[in-house]
Amino acid sequence: MNMLRTSSEDEMISEFLMAEYHSDRFSENIKKVMKKRFLDKSIILSADLNNPNENIARKKLLGEFRGYGLNRQLFENFPNEIQWTLYNFVSYDLIKIRYIDYSYWNELSKGTHSPLIAAQTILNGIEIYNQSNEGFMKAAEYIKSGGTFSRPILLTSDLEHFVIVEGHFRITAFALVPKHFNNIECFVGKCSSDALKKWI
Repeated sequence: MNMLRTSSEDEMISEFLMAEYHSDRFSENIKKVMKKRFLDKSIILSADLNNPNENIARKKLLGEFRGYGLNRQLFENFPNEIQWTLYNFVSYDLIKIRYIDYSYWNELSKGTHSPLIAAQTILNGIEIYNQSNEGFMKAAEYIKSGGTFSRPILLTSDLEHFVIVEGHFRITAFALVPKHFNNIECFVGKCSSDALKKWI
């Protein structure tokens, strides 16, 4: 992997919301929260990172939607001090990436938290909690045909081991076709080892 440039919390939040806005699983919920807050879709689709008011609105949106900054849901015990950077990843880097501790991903990866092991589970036709693997297979075919996704968001303490914050589905799809995980941009947050352990 190679560092491309420094990033920021504001950019990470914007990217997170963009991915969730287009997600089959989360899109409906985020749109409900946006309607409640009287937020136009442009705040996500045409984000202006130089606008402080927009940045505050997006942070509050992610807070209500997924618990960011409120110490709940996905972001319970999430590190407070993080340096955000944009990196370019290659196929070999997939072995360094792990899922969060969540029952579905634990089962899919046979307790390893590895997307590569999860990919083998999928290829073996094993379905977890009766959830179809069809979405993963379709996403892998989309990648093979040149399709692109939003940048995944990862957390690390040593730049050697990475935990997925956002992008579990997409990285699993890449693990099905690992040679296509090449020059893939990811937002990486670096925090202390103790802070990372408290979150995962």
